[in-house]
Amino acid sequence: MRYIFVSIAFILYFTATLSSAVYDVFSNTNNIYYSTLNNVTNSFTLNNNSSEEDPLSVISLLFERSVLGSTSLPGVTYSPDVKSIDGVNGGNAILLPNIKSYVKIDNYIDGDFKYFYNTMTSFTLEFYLNPHRLRINSQVLSKMAIYNDNGVTKYSGIRANIINGRLVWQFNNLFSYNGVYTNITLSEGEYLKEYEWRHHSISFDASTGKLVKYIDGLEEQVVYLTSTGDETGSPYIIEFDNIKLDPLYLGQGFTGAIDSFYFTPSYKQNFNLYKYTENGDIVSKVIDFENNNTFIDSINYIGSFTNGSNIDLYYRISDYYFSPDDNNIAWERLLYTTNLISSSSTRYIQIKVVLNSNADRNITPILNNVSIVYHHAKVPQVPINLTASSIDGNSVILKWEGSHENISGYKIYYGTKSGVYNDAQHTPIIVGNQNEYIIEGLIEGKVYYFTITAIGGEDGNSESGFSQEVYVRPVSLK
Repeated sequence: MRYIFVSIAFILYFTATLSSAVYDVFSNTNNIYYSTLNNVTNSFTLNNNSSEEDPLSVISLLFERSVLGSTSLPGVTYSPDVKSIDGVNGGNAILLPNIKSYVKIDNYIDGDFKYFYNTMTSFTLEFYLNPHRLRINSQVLSKMAIYNDNGVTKYSGIRANIINGRLVWQFNNLFSYNGVYTNITLSEGEYLKEYEWRHHSISFDASTGKLVKYIDGLEEQVVYLTSTGDETGSPYIIEFDNIKLDPLYLGQGFTGAIDSFYFTPSYKQNFNLYKYTENGDIVSKVIDFENNNTFIDSINYIGSFTNGSNIDLYYRISDYYFSPDDNNIAWERLLYTTNLISSSSTRYIQIKVVLNSNADRNITPILNNVSIVYHHAKVPQVPINLTASSIDGNSVILKWEGSHENISGYKIYYGTKSGVYNDAQHTPIIVGNQNEYIIEGLIEGKVYYFTITAIGGEDGNSESGFSQEVYVRPVSLK
């Protein structure tokens, strides 16, 4: 995979406190999000070298290095000198180093391929071409057959040759009207240049009879294969019966490179000729910090972008678990000026990175890593010096010392057994930021055990550990 290396790096750092931790959202274990490019590990690029719908799109595997030297693609053979080089839109192209080099694509024996030819009416052939030598007659593509027509030997098929500096398409005995075949040649268009990538395509619309030669997605020549020779006539039909069992050759006369070859059973007017997609999303799993009082100190990324490409970060949080594809929780854009999220604390978070290529879609941003710096909320200090004294037979007074830092109140726990506080009514008792409290309604002569915790901390709702337990027997002092 190839990309244009960018020179401006946008790197956000956060100096965390000693209690903070770092969670790597996209790391070596999440290889699905990354490709390794030009020795930059853990990077993501908006590669546009892919096909979508066609049964013959598997032919594009020819242009990947893994196929060369293997037998993993049925029906494909090639001369031993064929090489793999950098392609025009990422990935790899094939290099035909001399006029004897070739790639041969035999008729597939599976049902899909046969169905493809038997039902195809409209079609598109397309590829990128980079001629290294402009010879007088260089054969780039050929799918030809010899057949007998009432004792006359005839040729049928498709050729694409470089003739006098142009790519010329020839169709022999494929198109017919009322049983009469015709030969078609499309030779107009721009002249080719050596060592220059251009996108070439030929497309036929069976509904109108329109046959178009494209270069770089622009119409170079249009022919109407109709009864009147224009768009008003009845269209010709194309018949593949004579050639469907014969191989298609790339090369055998051409010196140069070919990339992104597709044979599509439909008429195409628009071609995706951009190097990169317009944008691409990378979405993390839902991350669980296992603590509802987790503070996100910052969300940081290390990446590179330039010349109009950019990286946007989004996040969404919740105190409750949500599905990774949940549409009910809105995404919020990370504020680059502060690198902080808008909410104070959370338990669950999900990250989305949007990579945007530049306007010409020939430069991609590169993402290396996204990390979250976080810490769990600091709890208040445990109260100390708790004492309990009897006031009368039904009341006791508790006194203690607490921290003055981030304290909003206290919880008083008590019961009639040591360490068991759920047998007392209305426990715990929540009081404000004070240092003593009178508990009434107790049973005279019964022993009660007490402990307290502090409420507050960083989020205002955290609870400290239990203080030392004390006990007292309420008795009348009269």
